[in-house]
Amino acid sequence: MMDPSRPKKQAMLSMRWEKAAAAMREGNHKEALRLYHSLLADSPQSDTAMINEAIEGVIDEIYGPKGSDESICVWKHYPLLSKSKPPGLQFRATCQMGDKIYVHGGCDFCENDILPSSDGDEVWEFNITKRQWRHIKTAGKSPGPRTGHSMFPWKGDLYLWGGMMEERSGTPRRYYFTKLYKLNMTGKGPVYKWEVVKTRSQEPIGREEYAGVLYKGKYYVHAGNNPNVEGSALKDTWVLNLSNFKWSPLKDGPVTRHCHCMWAGNNKLYVLGGRTDIPQDPANFSLMNVSNPSIEDFVSFDLGTKTWKYEDLVGKYRPHDLSEFTVLPLYNKDGDDEPSSVVIWGGYRDPGRPKTMTLADMKAKFGEEHEEFRLPYKKRLLRFDMKTNVWKPLKPTSPILPKAQSFMCRLKSENGITHFLIAEGYGVDPDHDTRDLSERTRAEAHRLHQDAIALGHQVPADFESYMNGQQLSNHKPQYSNKVYEVLVTESFGERREAGWSWNFFKLSADKLPGVETVLHPASPTLHNVVDLSLDDFLQPQCDLVVADDQNNLFGVRVKFDGLKGRQDLNGEVGRCGRWLNKTGRYEVFLPLYENGGKLGSISVKPENLLIADAVTTLEVEELLTYTSSDKRFPPTLINLARTSESDRPPLDDIIDPIPIARGGGVVPIFDTYRGPLSKEAHALLRTIANPEIGNDKMIACSLLAQKFSDEDRRNPNTKKMTESSIFFSQFVRDRKAKDSVRVASFEASMAKFSDSMVDEVCGKWLKVVVKLDGIHPPIRREFVVRPAMTLRALHDQVLCPVMGWKSNYHCYAYRKVFDDLQKLKDSCWIGPRTSTALDSMFMPLYVGGCVANDKQISIGQLYASEQSDNLTVQWVHDFGDWYSHSIDISRCDGKKVPSNAHVAYLMGGEGLNIPEDAGGLFLYEQLIGKLTHRFPMEISDENDNCVSRDFTDPSSEHWWGYFNTEVRNKPNMQRSLGNPLEFNLDLARIDVEAAIRRPTQKSGRENQNVHSMDFRTGLIHEKDKKVSASQVKDATKLCAVCGVTVALRKCSSCKSVAYCSREHQVEHWKEHKSICKAIQKSKK
Repeated sequence: MMDPSRPKKQAMLSMRWEKAAAAMREGNHKEALRLYHSLLADSPQSDTAMINEAIEGVIDEIYGPKGSDESICVWKHYPLLSKSKPPGLQFRATCQMGDKIYVHGGCDFCENDILPSSDGDEVWEFNITKRQWRHIKTAGKSPGPRTGHSMFPWKGDLYLWGGMMEERSGTPRRYYFTKLYKLNMTGKGPVYKWEVVKTRSQEPIGREEYAGVLYKGKYYVHAGNNPNVEGSALKDTWVLNLSNFKWSPLKDGPVTRHCHCMWAGNNKLYVLGGRTDIPQDPANFSLMNVSNPSIEDFVSFDLGTKTWKYEDLVGKYRPHDLSEFTVLPLYNKDGDDEPSSVVIWGGYRDPGRPKTMTLADMKAKFGEEHEEFRLPYKKRLLRFDMKTNVWKPLKPTSPILPKAQSFMCRLKSENGITHFLIAEGYGVDPDHDTRDLSERTRAEAHRLHQDAIALGHQVPADFESYMNGQQLSNHKPQYSNKVYEVLVTESFGERREAGWSWNFFKLSADKLPGVETVLHPASPTLHNVVDLSLDDFLQPQCDLVVADDQNNLFGVRVKFDGLKGRQDLNGEVGRCGRWLNKTGRYEVFLPLYENGGKLGSISVKPENLLIADAVTTLEVEELLTYTSSDKRFPPTLINLARTSESDRPPLDDIIDPIPIARGGGVVPIFDTYRGPLSKEAHALLRTIANPEIGNDKMIACSLLAQKFSDEDRRNPNTKKMTESSIFFSQFVRDRKAKDSVRVASFEASMAKFSDSMVDEVCGKWLKVVVKLDGIHPPIRREFVVRPAMTLRALHDQVLCPVMGWKSNYHCYAYRKVFDDLQKLKDSCWIGPRTSTALDSMFMPLYVGGCVANDKQISIGQLYASEQSDNLTVQWVHDFGDWYSHSIDISRCDGKKVPSNAHVAYLMGGEGLNIPEDAGGLFLYEQLIGKLTHRFPMEISDENDNCVSRDFTDPSSEHWWGYFNTEVRNKPNMQRSLGNPLEFNLDLARIDVEAAIRRPTQKSGRENQNVHSMDFRTGLIHEKDKKVSASQVKDATKLCAVCGVTVALRKCSSCKSVAYCSREHQVEHWKEHKSICKAIQKSKK
């Protein structure tokens, strides 16, 4: 018989559904979320999926789609500026008081020692502002070494309670403490005094690994661990009134737990996770040594009604089983008692379960995050909205490594961004974790597997499947003492269709970047529109085409004349290639746009070729005007196969390959060249191109960096690659030999300009205006710099920061620019003598076989070498994508330079930043077009397969996915939230100030500046760590006054100290005078 109340109930549910939909239409998203969530408990199971879909839609409206600012976090290294640091211990007490962090006690859990360390009675202080640790000297009745305790600040002093210590001498005995200790921090240092605080009434039993929180003048303690109590884990709750130091018991929590976390807000105590006691299950091998599995249990205690209740979790994300994680409440403004949200980081999940978890079980429990839970240590940062009970994972913009037992502290909130620190912790590196089990352990597991089958337990019949399901491993934890600054958006749960993403999406057409080219032979971007070289505009150096004259004719433009078999080509112009001895002909290449996009060539006798006239600008204009096809030389993909162990510069591998060791392998590395070509390089690339792959859109070349055998030359599979490699390496050797004479002469001419000559010509400051070539609206920066700065330091510590590029990542070079085409062609390039950057293999294609050493040439010397008020320099960053810049240098009177400026100061700028590895100007233009609704975007499935093309906006997950992949994921775009493409003058000035205080990075290490996983740093980080000036030991490598590491001049008398300016030398003279005179005296 039908329940008579059912139609009425359905009508009420329908009414509630309509109310939720109406709230959604009116923009009252949080009310809609509340109503939809309330339907879950009352609706039939068949409606659950529809309701959950509606809930997720509302959550996306409130918190933004996946990938948006509200759902990500930015991690940055927060380098320490002190040599001393606390010992690497876990389960210690930490707390924040103002801009200081204090830690005490702990054990060395990574070495399987759960007992307090002998260093466990030390107090260490971390100054957040100064980024320095210091050991606090203490006196009085100290708490002694202990672990699993807590500290909290109150009225300027530190209080400590709880913890465990074991007596190691004689019969081992553990003590669980109940006394309350106070460290008087308000007294005068340098020694701070411990004392025992007398508390009123009965105090809680001693414990470790409990949770404590300070809230409205009271300190609350919940649960913990004490093996002297039946069941070990506790569930009681206590409050310490700090006005009279009286302890009072509150109602027990619903479950026993330890290694959990607690926070307070909304007049409630919130308790999450931890580990709890469960009976052992001998039939399940994974629980044989696991009696305290992690739990998800999320409850709250109402301080008004004195009742516990389980908290509802709204949405599909949840913390899951977790212990040893870290919690940090976030407040809308300083001084608030009630947090607006809470973030939790990392943690440990004990994998014990009453049954084996198959992959299906993992997916059912953990959803799309099931891979994250294969290891016990976690790398999740989640944010909990105190108003809606929604958990949102905050995905890092760069990969991070899992940790437990970290500590967090508030830093600041500004410009809509909340900054906090995450420090220390222990965990494992997933790429280096070991899962090897001993033979004895495997034998025991095999026996238990057979017993489980015999007892009828639901376990896989296959032993290896059973073992995989048990999640067994010898997870060897490692400790990290690194500190990170983490950035999250401040407006969590207050999403509106506004903000930077929508402003950027709606950019007006006149502000969108567009590629533009000046049709002039000296234009640095002429190669973007036409298949010509600067050489082609100069008069040819030979008049006739004669037999076997490849040295002079290779790459020269030639005209076909008197062909009988191909009369259609007579009068056409091609580019001369190799001399073919067997046929007595030259290989000649037609422009790809004249050859139907085919890479082929034709063989022509010398008598059927004439030297073509120099190209004129008018001919270029006509060529581009009257034909519609692309006239550029296509981008060139080069695949270089080198030994897997090689860390040499790619060009060294090419011209001087090393034999491959027995059993060794080769690793292919790829990069694409989009820059200009010399006339010889035009012919070179056409010669070595793979005809089966290339066309007028892209050509491909394969090179093998190894010594070749006769078999390699004969083998049809390697013959083409072998021939191409030999031809390319000989080309590089020839260019190197030819250019070395010019380079030596140029370096000698620069060395003639002494410091005094440079000072006289340049004055105190040089004004530098740098502009990216070939793009509109302009991307331009203006700064001043000291003339003594080397061109190496200029690139690394000024130009890259102001233009938004990544330093020491790509190859680069400078050259002086002249109006005279022949002088421009002969202008010597200046750059790093050696480079391991992958794009350095493109250097011979245009820059040359070698360059002048930028470490030995200053910008002042370069300016003084030209008898002119203004000097124009071309600077190329990234030889692959070929970002050419025009730099105008002039003398500056310094009137507008701030008095506190040191060796460089950014005056201003305009235009966007460009992500590294964007593919050059054309692809960058397309990238911005896709983000601003000008071009359709590829829509990919979960396997990254393109399934469609469509226009999207910032309300779409696809828009944010594309933005994060193509922009935020790039190494120069990860420094902050907001729009990293936007030029921010203040942030750029900060970058410059930081850059000029670290050592100039050595060339030849660019290959180390790639992503690498290392637990010691915690991030997928750069191997070539940027060292702070405080770590520089040589006193002549940094200014004695300000710490600047560039544009330095040594004390002329003693040579033992350096300064960035005459003013700083005068300022330091009083301190340095006696030392200087002593050194001079010792030399006599």
